[in-house]
Amino acid sequence: MIILMAIIERPELDVALNAKWVLLYGRRKTGKTFYVRERGKYLRYFIVTRGSELIDVESGESISPGEFMRLLPLLLESGRVVVDEFHRLGGPFFSLLQGLSGKGELTLITSTRHYFRKLMGENSPLLGLFHTHEVGLIKPGDALRFLNSLGFEGKTLIELAVLLQEPWIAPTIESYGPKTFDVIGTALKDYVPGLVGEIFTEEERELTKRYWAILEAIAGGKLSTGEIAGELFSRGLIEGISPGAVTPYLETLVGMGLLEKILVFGKGRKVYRYRHASPLVDFAYYLNAKYGFFETGLPPRRVGKLLREKLPHYVEVFFERLLSHHYGLQPVRVEKPELKLDVALVEHKKLQLVAEVKWRNKIMDRDIRRAEDKFERTGAKRNLLIVPDKGLLPRKPENAEVFDWRDVLSLAP
Repeated sequence: MIILMAIIERPELDVALNAKWVLLYGRRKTGKTFYVRERGKYLRYFIVTRGSELIDVESGESISPGEFMRLLPLLLESGRVVVDEFHRLGGPFFSLLQGLSGKGELTLITSTRHYFRKLMGENSPLLGLFHTHEVGLIKPGDALRFLNSLGFEGKTLIELAVLLQEPWIAPTIESYGPKTFDVIGTALKDYVPGLVGEIFTEEERELTKRYWAILEAIAGGKLSTGEIAGELFSRGLIEGISPGAVTPYLETLVGMGLLEKILVFGKGRKVYRYRHASPLVDFAYYLNAKYGFFETGLPPRRVGKLLREKLPHYVEVFFERLLSHHYGLQPVRVEKPELKLDVALVEHKKLQLVAEVKWRNKIMDRDIRRAEDKFERTGAKRNLLIVPDKGLLPRKPENAEVFDWRDVLSLAP
């Protein structure tokens, strides 16, 4: 959400900001502060420092927690008050909120999901007082609308939207457009380690070698607990190849918003695969695992070439998110030996929509035949073949609709 000239519209967040008492949460650098300051209406905006002082962003004045808590009841009588990183104020502030019980208009923001779960968990005195809203990565539809408003179309529109899911890359995209791929290396090298470190600091966790190795392993394509455990064992970080040894770390990373887990479809018990929530964080850790990127760097054009090679996978996840959100379906992974799908969405444990993504400039008849064969075996209600442009197809598939960038854009009106 940090953009040089324009603001990426986030309609769901606009709705949340209209609530009398609203609590926004999410990992760092997802645009919470910027969006509230630019789009929210408020009388006073305070940021709580790590030392628990409050800074008034308009005047620059600082006040103590005690003074702020004396003033807050009066301020709420005059207009909306915003408290950013409110969790740093601790227990006395939470008790005050319970006493004020919905008076006036109040916006609270936190970059720690740990405190959010603690504050809004069962038996919490604050439960029910706030409308809560998670601010995550930019939704695919919001990214598409914004970039299309800047004049981007075609394959470039989709590929830049994949990157724009991370709000902090927006100024680079706005400045460089398609050339972003060739200049992104410096930003990734300098920014991603700091971002991950900040997330761990806010969550009051230590970024240990185990966590670091897990992030690299997943970026390298090891998605199951067994594969990840095997990677940590090979590095001497755990004593045996036991999935149970890594599961708590994986769940912590999911809770932080760094990873997400996807259910494997058709298993008798719940089995998950893990992946990075952010394509840019995933790519940076992939480069580090393979080339020592965070220490030595790589030539910018080399980074751009490698990113384009990885892009088809990130495009698949982008379309999964877009279609899942638009149709209200749950994404799953289909991993049968004879059948693997790029996108699979279910409802009530039944496949509703599947898609194959052919993200290349030349599509052969054999590519269409392979997709048709997969669709024949899924039994899904709806089949999609997603390509950059319909004009690239030698023929239409017999058992699927074809989506290109124009159809995709229509899902984000």
